[in-house]
Amino acid sequence: MMRSIIRFSMKNAVALCLMMLLIIGGGLYSLKEINIEKYPNVDIPYVTVVIPYPGASPKQVMKEIGEPVERELMNIEGVKNVYTDGVANVSYLTMEFDLSVSMDDAEQLVRSAVDKVNLPETAEDPEIIFQGPEADPTIFSLGIYSKENTEEVQKFVSDKIIPQLEVIEGVSKVEVGGVEEKTVSIRLLPEKLKEKGLTLDDVKGAITANNMTIPTGDVELSKEILPVRVSKELQSLSDVKNITLFTQGAPTAQGVPTLEDIKLSDIAEVTYGIENESNFTRINGEPGVRVGIVAEGGANAVAIVEKVKEEIDRVKLPKGYEVETLRDQSIEIKDSVYAMLREALLGAVMAVVVTFLFLRNMRSTIIAIISIPLSIFASFTVINMLGYTLNIMTLAGIAVAVGRVVDDSIVVIENVFRRVSASKERNEKLVEQATREVASAITSSTITTVAVFLPMAFVPGIIGKFFAPLAWTIVISLIFSLIVAVTIVPLMSRMFLLKISPKEHKENLMQKSYRSSLKWVLRNRVFTLVMAVVLLAGSIGFIAPKLGTTFLPQEKVTNFDVNISMEKGTSPEETSAVATKVEDILLGKKEVKLVSTSVRGQDEHASITFDLKENVEDTDAFVEDLRAEFKGINEAEEISVTGVGSFAGGAQSQYVLVVNGSDFEDIKKASEEIVSKIKRIKGMADVSSSLEGDEPEIEIDLNETKLAENGLMPAMVGKSLRDLINGDVVTTMSMEDEKTDVKLSLKMDEISNLDKLGEQEINNVMGMPVKLKDVGELKRVNNRTVITHLNQNEYVMVFGQITDSKAGEVSKKVDKVIADIDLPDTVNTYKEGASAAMEEGFKNMAIAIGVSILLVYMVMVIAFGEGKAPFVILFAIPFSIIGALIGLYIVKEPIGMPAMIGLLMLNGIVVTNAIVLLDKVKKNEKKGMPKHESLVEAGVVRIRPILMTAIATVGALVPMAISSHAGIVSSSLAVVVIGGLSTSTLLTLFIVPVLYSLFNPVKKLKKTVIENQTKAV
Repeated sequence: MMRSIIRFSMKNAVALCLMMLLIIGGGLYSLKEINIEKYPNVDIPYVTVVIPYPGASPKQVMKEIGEPVERELMNIEGVKNVYTDGVANVSYLTMEFDLSVSMDDAEQLVRSAVDKVNLPETAEDPEIIFQGPEADPTIFSLGIYSKENTEEVQKFVSDKIIPQLEVIEGVSKVEVGGVEEKTVSIRLLPEKLKEKGLTLDDVKGAITANNMTIPTGDVELSKEILPVRVSKELQSLSDVKNITLFTQGAPTAQGVPTLEDIKLSDIAEVTYGIENESNFTRINGEPGVRVGIVAEGGANAVAIVEKVKEEIDRVKLPKGYEVETLRDQSIEIKDSVYAMLREALLGAVMAVVVTFLFLRNMRSTIIAIISIPLSIFASFTVINMLGYTLNIMTLAGIAVAVGRVVDDSIVVIENVFRRVSASKERNEKLVEQATREVASAITSSTITTVAVFLPMAFVPGIIGKFFAPLAWTIVISLIFSLIVAVTIVPLMSRMFLLKISPKEHKENLMQKSYRSSLKWVLRNRVFTLVMAVVLLAGSIGFIAPKLGTTFLPQEKVTNFDVNISMEKGTSPEETSAVATKVEDILLGKKEVKLVSTSVRGQDEHASITFDLKENVEDTDAFVEDLRAEFKGINEAEEISVTGVGSFAGGAQSQYVLVVNGSDFEDIKKASEEIVSKIKRIKGMADVSSSLEGDEPEIEIDLNETKLAENGLMPAMVGKSLRDLINGDVVTTMSMEDEKTDVKLSLKMDEISNLDKLGEQEINNVMGMPVKLKDVGELKRVNNRTVITHLNQNEYVMVFGQITDSKAGEVSKKVDKVIADIDLPDTVNTYKEGASAAMEEGFKNMAIAIGVSILLVYMVMVIAFGEGKAPFVILFAIPFSIIGALIGLYIVKEPIGMPAMIGLLMLNGIVVTNAIVLLDKVKKNEKKGMPKHESLVEAGVVRIRPILMTAIATVGALVPMAISSHAGIVSSSLAVVVIGGLSTSTLLTLFIVPVLYSLFNPVKKLKKTVIENQTKAV
């Protein structure tokens, strides 16, 4: 079959040339159409349901919403875990699905399950959220501010900018911070209400009665039928203040009751403006507006950001307005992708240079030059058809493959070049024979390399899906490289190489040196093998323990989040003051380029985003210094600093521990002890837990008898009280040409104690006022601020940031500390987050390596037709670890996932070179050549293609090894392959012949081996 393919290729030059043009055209078209993103678009199997329940306590939220909904969600097929959080006013339920479940199907299943639950009347509609691979899904954000008029900025952004951005294709959501809707607020004065004998319902009725339109029917006037309507609209703040209410006045002298008319302004404060001024945004210390763009899943982030920038440029900003780009993920994406693309191109150039240096023939080099883009462009076409994007994983696959795709072509080119140079014949049969001679070897070696990477494409879990594009890219590139090597290369060789002049073949210095060295090694097999084993044991025993482990390497991050948590009950003013202190520290640093602050005063939180200048080299040290400074702000309960946009597992790895069980008090005690212990471990920072403690609150214990006596039901009391405290939108009106809510509430800062709250009145079913204290007992209690369930059992989550590059070592220390704690029998712990992913990733990668070795052996058994030679090749694989570990030690890189992939790649390279060597040995033996002589002659003939492919691969990976933009793919992958290949090539040339001779013994090796060179083919 191979002969037919080669002959067809050589006899159909026009068809093949057209095919080459088609491949290049398809590749260029695919590059134009393919989406660009930083990371592969992986469906993260988490779905969150958010159900608002205004006015409800955490306990009430959990009992009335959390528990019923989680019971239904637990019944969904494919759900692994259900996390339920009950906090004041809202319930969060997060489901973790099996990766086999489609997220579209998951959404439907979740909606159906939630619809089965009878939610409380006052609960709002559930919202379903899909969590993405990034902690921050924002692809672009900007800040707009003016030193003169903040309100005008807010209106300008709302009217002129947001509507333009929302309609851009691919935009999922436009998030806005710093824009608060204005409302007409009516705050009732408790003492005045009591004095006039009015309730909230009375006022509500008066407001709605003064802002209505009622159609009353039709009348006939002068034979014309006209509709009649009664209309009264509130058109100004003055109209609201002048709303008239009526109450019973003092009776006349005759005892006749009278009506007293009261203006709304007499019993309430009526204002127009931003209701909640404790929530605000500042840009570089100035009040402003933050606009964030969230893209749809799979959308082209780079294209979306470009369109957003175009829209912003079209908007004419008023004088005095400033715009700052807070985050631009398109720059990160383009930098990462283009850097990896540049490294792939440099790698291709290096591979071509190596080919020229060895063959010293421009025609041979041109063939190699043509073979690389054909394989790569064909790969781009298939990658696009498979739905993959152009990201650092697919491009890393290309960068890795560049050094390998040229290997098959090099072997064919070198063999044709050698045969043509040594022969006076000049016909295409010579090219065909030379190609066929190595066809079986390159086919076997390519299939074995494919077998090496194929298991990685099927590694389970999110990490497996994340690395699958890299594996498939390499596999596809290698398959096309084989096709090019047996079709295009023979045709090009016929066109270019048959024209070179023959010359007498002489062994060069390299071949002569290798011949004498190999003879010596074969005479001293035991010594050679012992030395290799000692080197292997030494590298594993002495170097490996010093390297440490991590999951994914650190990416350089310049964008950071500072999260400030205050104690429960802290006033909005205090939260703002602490945020200002943190802001001042950051603005005072010359390394900081930009600071954006967002304060949520009512829930005791503030977040600050800051951007470092590009010239800051050691960002880790800068962040550590910041953490130390922030510790001096004693008013804050916790201030944490995390990198934005870094994939889990870098230097800012997250350690997450779930503490769960059947007894909450035991869980609480255990989690507090765990937090206390791991805070002391070097390399851990921002250690905290989801345990938020208790919060004082007022509880009204309703009395059923009193409720019945006063004509009230519990729901009526709850709703009326919620409207009093939180406010109720009773109507809308037009203010500043905008539809504006009119919100009615009690002026709560005048309620100074429980007695005053108990004096507040609500209307019963008859419309009569009833005091709160007459239907229940008001008391001050301490209740939990958050209640959390994991699969219907309570749990606490412990968090920490691993700041050491050797994340695995720190994680082990934490594990040991936790194991030494005497936890109650009712408490269980297990890891999540990056540390758990690291353990799972290493385990799965080890399995993938094992499976790949088994597949490689099977392929070689089929190729060689026996099991002994493949067994010899497998024995050589472990020795490649020597150079890999030495390389990591020199560059001070820990062992991580990229290094593991590098080791996987080494398996394929070692096997490939060994196959090329032993294939020639087998051919020599079939000709009757003695075993040792066949080993020496095969080595001398094959040393050049083996060194060429090895050095070409090393050269192709050098740009990645020295790059600072390799990201999570990391230079460690390249370092492992370069170091491992340096030693494995020597092992292929010496250890493989030694092992082969030991497994295929002869009586005695003669001291003098035949010196006359045997014709190779």
